[in-house]
Amino acid sequence: IAIRALTFVKALFFFCCETGRNKIMEKWDRILHASNVLMDLKAQRNFDAIRELASVLTDDGIVPDQKRFLADLIQREQQASTGIGKGVAVPHTHEDTIDRQLLAIGISQEGVDFASPDGAPVHIVALLATPRKHQKLHMELLAALSRLLQHEDVRESLINAADSAEVVEIFTQKRQLG
Repeated sequence: IAIRALTFVKALFFFCCETGRNKIMEKWDRILHASNVLMDLKAQRNFDAIRELASVLTDDGIVPDQKRFLADLIQREQQASTGIGKGVAVPHTHEDTIDRQLLAIGISQEGVDFASPDGAPVHIVALLATPRKHQKLHMELLAALSRLLQHEDVRESLINAADSAEVVEIFTQKRQLG
């Protein structure tokens, strides 16, 4: 499974062309809001972290079918870990019931066990959900997230951010790295 996950991550890194990269990175402004950021993720295990982070999206009515949404995220995690290494996990799903792309970020100072390929605990969880009809965009967003979160300075900035507004600012200011 670790080899499959690592191969998947490598494929994501090279998926987007340079032109499309800037368009994707501009989306962070539209899909990531301070209300979708958890600065103190409490969970210690992957499924608990997914539940906790998904709650920020389901609590405000963005996701009409909350049970299905969570079930899809958990099912995807059961197929293979979304931990990509370097303290990062990117749980994701395609969901027919949502109208637009959604992104939630969770920061854990303690670390979460996501069975990542490098065995390191996860400190940054980026939960991505897209409508099923946007398959290509889903892959582009995953690739952009993975590329951005591979930068050590970005990861350190996120972990040390003072509040959720700063997390959003880090994403929007680091576009050129994605």
